Parts: sequence; C-alpha cells; structure tokens
Amino acid sequence: MELLVSLALLVVGVIIGFFVGRFVQSKQGAGNAATAEQQVKEILSQQAQHHIHQTRQSVESIESQCATLRSQMEEYEALLHQSDDEDAKVPFYGEQATTYLRNNLKSTEKAKSNRVSDTQPKDFANSGSGLFAGKSEQSTAEKP
Repeated sequence: MELLVSLALLVVGVIIGFFVGRFVQSKQGAGNAATAEQQVKEILSQQAQHHIHQTRQSVESIESQCATLRSQMEEYEALLHQSDDEDAKVPFYGEQATTYLRNNLKSTEKAKSNRVSDTQPKDFANSGSGLFAGKSEQSTAEKP
C-alpha cells in the first residue's frame, strides 16, 4: 500500500509540476515577447535616426551644389554683360586681318605649288620602267 500511495503522490506531483511549469513559462513568454518587441522598437528607432541623418546630409549636399551653380550662373551673366559693353569700346579689325591673311596665304601656296609642278611623277605605264618592267616573252612562255 505504501508503494501505491507513493506512486499516486508522485503522479499528482508531476501533474501539478507540469501545470505550474506551463504557467511560469507563459509568464516568461509574455515577458520575452515584451522584451523582443522593445528591442525591435529600439532597432527601428536607430535605423530611422540613421536614415534622417543620411537624408539631412544629402539635402545639405544638394543645397551646396545649387548654391555653387547659382553663383556660376551669376558670374556667367556678369561676363556676358561685360563683353557686350567692351565690344562697343573696342573696334573690330576683321576686314584688315582677313585681307592681310589672304595676301600672305596666297604667296605661300604659290611657292608650294611651284615646287610640286617642277617635278613630274614617274611614268609607270611605259613598258621599260616601273612596275611593268620586264620582257613580255617570259610571261607568255610561262602560261602554257
């Protein structure tokens, strides 16, 4: 009988231990879920801060490039206005320069053309010179 009572107490203890273990585990599971959720929120918060930082740097870079472009455009406009004012003050010597260059280029071209026309090219069509040098008898003898 003692054996039967001890086995029954053992079975009851196992059943009670099983339910107590499940209850404790569910409490810890809820705590773990809350901890995991808190960690996910922290990670998302860090990623959002990093994204905001990168976006802010990109916007600052774009603004600096826009400012540089704006200043370059203003300088270009200023140069255009200055060149219009200076054109009225400085005379244009295009006609004189064209006449001078035309006279100088013609004399050099004439000198070059005289040198070329003084020497005649070799006449390769003549039977005794150039590529066609050779006897016609040899070429006919080899054909049969």
